[in-house]
Amino acid sequence: MAKVKLELRDKNDGILREFAEAHKAAMIGNANYPTPNPTAAVYDAALLAYADKMDEIMAAEIALTTLRTQKDDLRVSLETALNTRGSYVEATSGGDEAKILSSGFAVQVPRSTTTSLDAPINVAASLGDDEGEIDLTWNAVPRAKSYIVEMREHSDTAAPGPWQFAKVAPRSSASVGGLMTGRKYAFRIRAIGPNDIESPWSGEAISLAP
Repeated sequence: MAKVKLELRDKNDGILREFAEAHKAAMIGNANYPTPNPTAAVYDAALLAYADKMDEIMAAEIALTTLRTQKDDLRVSLETALNTRGSYVEATSGGDEAKILSSGFAVQVPRSTTTSLDAPINVAASLGDDEGEIDLTWNAVPRAKSYIVEMREHSDTAAPGPWQFAKVAPRSSASVGGLMTGRKYAFRIRAIGPNDIESPWSGEAISLAP
């Protein structure tokens, strides 16, 4: 036996309104349903009240959008006035902190003049997802914009070879691929900060390439 499919909770407000209006139109003069329940008067009143409230909300949302636009324009004017007043207070106070504070404005904290970066620490190397790939992680260095990864083959008996550039990593992790399976590799990391400031090199992390 066929059953009615409504799924009302899956319909948003607009779709529900359209659904209800389509049902109303389909029921007008429909000989299959001579005595609808609720009656046409009751149903139509519920639909009309819902539609009217939706129209009221839409009008309020349009008005609110207009108000927000006006507020944003007024904020620009207020920010301009505050910036101008800030320049006036700064010039008139002669840089006296107490005088600036008396205006209700705060005093800027001097920017750090530190020009050094800490070396990355806790560098770890582990097997990557692909053959010949090693994954690297390390603690992020404050103010670092990127990291340089260098590598070299590692031997427990022979002297180490020269370090070679592997890649630049934007975050505190990297994957290095194309390695020879079964060989050991050592990695080290250097942080790069503002104005291309370089940190010392990290300690080595060693792993066998899968």
